[in-house]
Formats: sequence, structure tokens, C-alpha cells
Amino acid sequence: MRRSVGAGVPRPGWTSRANPGHDAVGMPISTAQLHGVEPSPAARRLLWHALSVGFVSRDEVERHDGMDKAGVFLFATAAGSGELHLGGRRFRLEPSNRCWLIDLRLPRTYVPDPGRTLRTEGVRFSGPGLESWLELLGPDPAYELAPLVFKSRQRRLRSWLRHPEPGLEWRVHLELTALLGELLSTRGVFRSPVSAMPPAVSRVVEAVRTDPARAWRARELAVVAGRSYSRLRDEFHRSQGLTLHAFLREARLDLARILLSDPLRTVKEVAFALNFSSEHYFSHWFRRATGLSPSDFRARCRA
Repeated sequence: MRRSVGAGVPRPGWTSRANPGHDAVGMPISTAQLHGVEPSPAARRLLWHALSVGFVSRDEVERHDGMDKAGVFLFATAAGSGELHLGGRRFRLEPSNRCWLIDLRLPRTYVPDPGRTLRTEGVRFSGPGLESWLELLGPDPAYELAPLVFKSRQRRLRSWLRHPEPGLEWRVHLELTALLGELLSTRGVFRSPVSAMPPAVSRVVEAVRTDPARAWRARELAVVAGRSYSRLRDEFHRSQGLTLHAFLREARLDLARILLSDPLRTVKEVAFALNFSSEHYFSHWFRRATGLSPSDFRARCRA
């Protein structure tokens, strides 16, 4: 069975790693050459950071339980063919313009075709607001990107992580931001220019962004807007493409994620900072909105 290929020699202050895949009993089932550096605490909190980049070649089925690794995995099929089993669905893997963004909380299985070696190349990364990005990009893991675009970004990241230099974390952040921007473009998220906000809606948006932790009430917002609530509700939905209720929830959720990422704050303190009457009520609200408990979310931030 093939074994892993070594990574580059790390410089002082950084760690570089190369890891083979393993099955349930710890036997290598793949050849992997993965390069990475340990992000600084500041980079983990503030920047998109690469956890590993490189390739894995599989000639046997490779299964992963959900929550086994932090972050997401963006990859393309470099050679061979097979299938990806993810969330009860099967996706065909073969060299093409298609790449895949995998939420590593989910169980997944890579299945090479009989007699073929399935080689994937990609980057595992994480960063601030990852939950929001996944929600916005949607559940479909497939994206169409020009092969040259994807490969060139992979080459740069791999070269940087193999030979770390000062300023690495910021350069990696910019490269991953550009890569995420290309994924957004394929989804058409920013296809249409945003129309100018009506003055009443603008006043409400500014008020909420100034104090997102506040439990805003309909009467308060109507006063801010200088409108009846029914008129404000209709005007807001027509101009912004989402309900006022959804806007308030997302503003509060964004702040909740920021506060929860601070390890010095307890969940109870976060709940009170967001003006919830109890930690239990906040935890129920957060889980219902995100699918994760506050503790699970914090564990992902630390990973």
C-alpha cells in the first residue's frame, strides 16, 4: 500500500505537516501530501486561514465521520474517477471544471472506481462567519470554476505554506477571500445592483446596525421610520428582498457569533449581552436559527 509523501521543511515558528489517510484500524489507505501551518490565535479569530493544502490519492474506499475535522474542504478531482457520498446523495468525481465545497461536519465517503485511483487536490480552511457563508452559498456542494483559476490558487497556497514567510497569514486570507468570491459569483449572489434604500428603510437599517443586540419591537421601528408598521413592513420587504423580521434575526445572529467566538465570555454573558431573558432561551433560539448549540459553535471556533 502506498504511504504518505513528506511535506516541506518548516521554518522556525511554524509547523508543516503531511498526513496519510487512515481507515478504522489505523492502516494507511491513501497517499497524501498535505502542507499546512498552525494559524496564530489572531488569525483564527479574524482571518480566513488554511489548515492544509495539497493532494490525496485513494485506491480504496475512504470514510469519514462527521465533525472529524475543523472547517470546510474545497477540492477538485485531479486524476482518476469515483464518487462522493455526502448527505445521502452521490456525486460523480472526475477531472472537469467542477469543484466541491464540503462542510466537514457532515459524514462523507470517497469511493474510487474499481481499478482506478481517485486523486483530489484542494484546501481545507476556516474563518470568521463560516456558518453565514455556508448558509448563503446553499446546500449544493458543486461549483463550476475554470480549472486554471482553481489550480493557480492551489499552487500559490501550497507554495506559501511549504515555505512560510512573514506576512503569510494575511496573504492566505486574501487568497481564500478571492476564492470564496469566485464561489459567490457562480451562485449569482451579487448579480443585481442593490437599489437605493427608501429613507424610512435606511433609518431603520442604521438604527438596527447601531444596536443589533437590542430586542427591537414593531412600534419602536415604526417610530424610527416615521411610518405605520404595516407600511414599513411592506416597504422594507419590497426594497430589501427579505422580511423585517429576518433582517432583525440575522443582525442579532451575526453579533451572537462574534460574541461566542470570544473565549473569555460565557454563554450566559453572551445571552445577557444580547438581551435574552435567560441562557436557556438564548441557546434554544441560537440552535433553532443555526442548527448548532452555542457550545457546538464555540467548539468549531476553537478547532
